[in-house]
Amino acid sequence: MVKCCGKYNARQLRARVKIQRKTQASDGMGGWSETWSRGDDLWALWKPMSGSERVRAMGIEPTLAVKAVIRFRGDENGAPYYSAADRLTYRGRTYNIKTVIDVDGMQDWLELMLAEGEPS
Repeated sequence: MVKCCGKYNARQLRARVKIQRKTQASDGMGGWSETWSRGDDLWALWKPMSGSERVRAMGIEPTLAVKAVIRFRGDENGAPYYSAADRLTYRGRTYNIKTVIDVDGMQDWLELMLAEGEPS
């Protein structure tokens, strides 16, 4: 069977994710505080890659690496709209975006490499 039209297709996008961007909000006293925006709701292909645990601060800290694939969204220059400065939430859990990859350079799909339990 010949696979048509690239590596991914829309039928694989079954997970509803939210991508949030860090913004600055006035604190009412002349300063600023950093908050996370409400975010974009997107459909994604969700693929857990690996998991591990490490001892930190007298406790066990789990980490989970995940790949999420979404449709390409770019800025006016054609660069991916999302970056490692953003984060993603899925089923109440928060993941930091480590890298954003334009699959095949065709501006069809973005692979987001994510990590839970690690600071961005």
